Amino acid sequence: MSLLKSAWEIALEKTKDIEADAKKIREDELFNQGRRLAGTYLNELEDTGSKIVKHLKKVEAEERELILNGIKATILSNIALPQNSLYSERLEKLGFLGEVIDGEEGESVALLTQIAQLLEKFIQARDTLVERARAQYQPIFEEKREQMRQKYGKEINLSMDQDPEFIQFLQKNFNQLSNQYQQVLDQAKEQLKTVWNYSQ
Repeated sequence: MSLLKSAWEIALEKTKDIEADAKKIREDELFNQGRRLAGTYLNELEDTGSKIVKHLKKVEAEERELILNGIKATILSNIALPQNSLYSERLEKLGFLGEVIDGEEGESVALLTQIAQLLEKFIQARDTLVERARAQYQPIFEEKREQMRQKYGKEINLSMDQDPEFIQFLQKNFNQLSNQYQQVLDQAKEQLKTVWNYSQ
């Protein structure tokens, strides 16, 4: 008999006593089911959420809690500073998911409403920031254009949005604004976790 064992034989020996935890597998399946239900609802414009409500009525209370944890995880991962104009529809849908978890008068619904208001303020602050940055940078930009006209002898068609210094200036201010709002948003997410007694 050979004293050398293949890697396969060694792996089999080390894993022979390991058994799958059926309960943990089922919990993970239900959690992921909640994430899928919520994700489908958020991504399909025509979805009214009735599938989620019907599905939750069919399952037992213990399973419902695990599915709701998946929905909670999806809500938390979808709360972010807006990147496009579709954020308001998404916020409405997140509010509905909050109602599914806590009912219409639930504390999480109120928190999600406050988060929606915060994100509206962020959009307004972002737009104001861009306007102010343009106004503040305009004299510098005009001076640069004049210098280029004198250097090249003709008018140069250059927009402020193409000026690397303006882009850098705007990005610096935008990053500061985003960081401030992100901190508040992170605190709001922590409050939601506390309200839901959710720790994943």
